[in-house]
Amino acid sequence: MTAHTLSHGLLRHRLVVEADAHPNLMLRLLEPFAVHDVQPTRVRMDGPADGAVDMADLGLLRAEIAFTAPVEVAERLWSRIDVMVPVRASHLVSTAVSPAASEAAA
Repeated sequence: MTAHTLSHGLLRHRLVVEADAHPNLMLRLLEPFAVHDVQPTRVRMDGPADGAVDMADLGLLRAEIAFTAPVEVAERLWSRIDVMVPVRASHLVSTAVSPAASEAAA
């Protein structure tokens, strides 16, 4: 199977999530990706600077998850994550995978 075949109909996506910095949030955010057989290409999480967990005042965690998938799957992932209780805000940014980039990856 060629890289062109693999990337046909795929887009690059970046899902940005701002949520309460709950200790098991990372697991909750990544679980839908496993369910939909989508491997993130990059994950960045920024939590409270001191790293302390105060259940009375969780603070804010910002996560950026980059991945490649069909737009329907990306929107399904976004909708599942957006309704999670600790999530305060989220948005999905998508760009097309260029054929030249697909061929270079082969």
